[in-house]
Amino acid sequence: MPLERIAVIGDYDDADGLVLLTLFDQQFSFPANHYSRYHTMESTKRYHIAVIFPHWYSFLNEVMEGVLAIHSIRIHCRFRNFISTDFNEPVDFPHGYQPDGILVSYDDHSFEAAWLHELGVPVVNIFPTTKSNLAAVSADLKSLARVAIDHFAALGFDNIGFLGTCNLPHSSISRQLFQDECNRRNLPFWAINIPDGINTGSWARLENEAPELKERLLKPNGRTGIYASHDMRARLLVDYCTDLGVKVPEEIGVLGRFDSINARLSTPELSSVVVPAKEIGTRAMQMLIDLIDGTELDKLHEEVPVREIRVRASTVGESDPDIIVLQARTLIRENACNGLTVDELIQSLPLARSTFEKRYRAITGSSPAQDIREIRVSAARTLLLTTRKTVDEVAREVGFTDSRPFVVFFKREVGETPGEFRKKHRK
Repeated sequence: MPLERIAVIGDYDDADGLVLLTLFDQQFSFPANHYSRYHTMESTKRYHIAVIFPHWYSFLNEVMEGVLAIHSIRIHCRFRNFISTDFNEPVDFPHGYQPDGILVSYDDHSFEAAWLHELGVPVVNIFPTTKSNLAAVSADLKSLARVAIDHFAALGFDNIGFLGTCNLPHSSISRQLFQDECNRRNLPFWAINIPDGINTGSWARLENEAPELKERLLKPNGRTGIYASHDMRARLLVDYCTDLGVKVPEEIGVLGRFDSINARLSTPELSSVVVPAKEIGTRAMQMLIDLIDGTELDKLHEEVPVREIRVRASTVGESDPDIIVLQARTLIRENACNGLTVDELIQSLPLARSTFEKRYRAITGSSPAQDIREIRVSAARTLLLTTRKTVDEVAREVGFTDSRPFVVFFKREVGETPGEFRKKHRK
């Protein structure tokens, strides 16, 4: 049978390209957070895949890790990646190369990209789309707004600010979703857009582009939590507050997005919304393969829920209960698979159980017990799919001394026994 080809297109420099090619040469197994609806690719199918991105950064890196984590992806798929900063201009494919499908990330409001659709092959966009006829997978902006405002409200912020990007439709959509959520809660809301490209120290330009921002920071009318559309912008805001003598987070709380290295390089370190990049990549790749195979999709636009904020000092400061919650979350991540229980966790904390659980849920959006369960299930899925360990061995690895309660636990959480799950997803 003829080879089927999928194209992946990206924008990055030569060094980044080498890193990506190295990733493509590795074998990955189906990810632990994969959903049961994803089918296994037929053993006879072969796909050549092209990936096109407008630039290369940590979010897209994680997206491709999600693509490569699909079980047997490197057996069935051959990747080529390309750079495009102007999606109105065709990518120069090698002579004779015709992809069977294309994975892209571009703003379809700014670019028509007619050439992509003239190729006559399936295209899936990893970007919030404004067009109903294009296949796309992106983060769910409504859940992002809810999670962000939940976080600020739980920490006692009186007002919500939104620092968006000029002339970006998805920034305008996010702004409206934030405003709707604030209206629902009777929280005062304001929004300011600034262009990308303003660097720390360029305060004259910032004040010229957004003169009202300085007044909002100096006269906040109560504690204000400000969401910035990405971590670089949030870091710029924190530095600007420092320059103005505004205290973060005592007066202004700052929340970024993407949980990139910029969140850790800020002083204070940034709380940041975790975008489910790997899950977006996995779903986008599955959608692309479905389109190539002629499978009818339930919907052309998939939005992956945003569930988590990586909480740091730019919103919680040094208040004891909130710092204790962060310490407890670290303990959970490190010890959930060692059999940690909520009772044991509570014994190590200087807070009453009711106070701790209330603050934990307010800050993280989940309960300690729920986080422990999710970590154990995720680890068990990974072991079942990527190792030859027996069910007894997997049970011990995730904190069970006996496989019988592990089987009951796994079926309750996943809907299948460990054996059924392994058989279904390791075909």
